[in-house]
Amino acid sequence: MADELEDDGVVNKSIDIPHVTQYYSWDCGLACAHMILKYLGKPCDKLYTIDLDYLQCEESVWTIHLAYLMKRYDISHQLFTITLGVNECYASKSFYSRFFCQDEGKVNNLFSKAAENGVNVEKRCLSLKEITGYIKDGAVAICLTDWVKLECIWCRNMVSCLSCCIDICHTGYQGHFVVVVGFDSVNNHIFYKNPNSSKEVLCCSRYEQFDRARKSSGTDEDILFIFNKNDVIES
Repeated sequence: MADELEDDGVVNKSIDIPHVTQYYSWDCGLACAHMILKYLGKPCDKLYTIDLDYLQCEESVWTIHLAYLMKRYDISHQLFTITLGVNECYASKSFYSRFFCQDEGKVNNLFSKAAENGVNVEKRCLSLKEITGYIKDGAVAICLTDWVKLECIWCRNMVSCLSCCIDICHTGYQGHFVVVVGFDSVNNHIFYKNPNSSKEVLCCSRYEQFDRARKSSGTDEDILFIFNKNDVIES
């Protein structure tokens, strides 16, 4: 990975996007979308009202909802996931159990109608090399992680980087969206924005730990890339 990036002169990159802090315990995904909208100069005033009504997801935001939101704002995007729909095994996970029954049919329907609605979804497992390749080319990404496993090596107090909605003593899956904005291939670091942070600072994770967090059971390895209008999406 590092050798390939060094060959074309790019060993690190960090894209500056506006920071947005989530309002509630459940809206990390919307806060990430808010960052993207501000970054691309899109209006953000309807995100928690008209847009949320459009998504019909209430307080349970899945990655596919964020993909539909990008399409709603005519934003070039690509969602990669290893599961096209709802994984029924997640019904037993405490993180999903509250809304699972009401979400299952709705989310499966969104996936089945994605193509006809112009929402770009592909079932594929991405390598970290592919992810940093997209970032190198100017994309940013909303990534679903297991926040119990995701670190920030730049935070003085590790607990301060945890979402307020997470019981830090809990060892089960805890889904949390972050915005991936850069990488350092020399030191093997990923840079990301944490919507739960009240400070406009970058967070940093080691490659291997970021991979553990994004591939943890419960994430479906969901990652939603957002491209500039002039970028070409390659399958």
